[in-house]
Amino acid sequence: MYGTLIIAYLFLGGAAGGSFLVMALWSLAFHQRHPHRSDELRGAFRSLKSIVYPLSTIVLAVALSCLLWDLEHPRRMMLIFLLPHPTVLTFGAASLALLLLIGLLLSLANLFHLRILGGRIKAALELLCVPVAALAMGYTGVFLYSNLGVPLWHTLTLIGLFFFSALSSGLSVIMLVDYLAQGQTRSLNALRPLQRWHLACLLLEGAFLVAFCLSAWLNPSAALAIETLLAPNVLSTALVGAVGFGIVIPFLLESYTLLRKEQRAIPVSDFLCLIGAFCLRWSVIVCGVH
Repeated sequence: MYGTLIIAYLFLGGAAGGSFLVMALWSLAFHQRHPHRSDELRGAFRSLKSIVYPLSTIVLAVALSCLLWDLEHPRRMMLIFLLPHPTVLTFGAASLALLLLIGLLLSLANLFHLRILGGRIKAALELLCVPVAALAMGYTGVFLYSNLGVPLWHTLTLIGLFFFSALSSGLSVIMLVDYLAQGQTRSLNALRPLQRWHLACLLLEGAFLVAFCLSAWLNPSAALAIETLLAPNVLSTALVGAVGFGIVIPFLLESYTLLRKEQRAIPVSDFLCLIGAFCLRWSVIVCGVH
């Protein structure tokens, strides 16, 4: 029931939601703080958005494709919309579908500068994008939490862990895009603030990871999950991948660049952070279904 496609769906959906949330919040704040921005600033920010929004939309579409492929009968997904019931799955499907629609409209607005999607319409879309993206990010944890038959997952700390992991992934996606787009954030003086937010996010993700592990350790019903975690192949992926690549190494690298007051030479921390986010979800799924 929870194979590679579901793990990919949870990872890609969280990363897309995180990048949507960060980009929309940043855009709203940018236009609020710089109402009379220069053409240079406006061009740099538009260039970044014209990559981030379409990329996030594509990643979210791939995530939903993974879910549909895993269902084997895609028409089941249509029943969620045609015959909706107040369930977690309905909530998640609706939030992801709405986010995909918003992402598509924002992509069109920023790529083709359509007048019909400009000005207040674009601002309204970004304002709506913030809560919808947050709901989609939270759903990746709620999706597992709602499975009462899996003791390891039935803890609220899992929702917080996946939310901040998705937010960290979203920040990494944007900084990787910025690196490949020749550093638009330098013109915007935004790289260092993004790195500070990433550090804070990694700290919160680490705190929720500790709380999640303690909750599992103290839960007698999760004994089999702990036993699975301690198996050499799973433990190595959890420690090296989820903890090392996903939290510790990115935190150390980002801290180093901030303390040295230097721009990053290579986006190693963000690339490793994304690998770690995938390893985190793999570890949680494997230990849960043991």
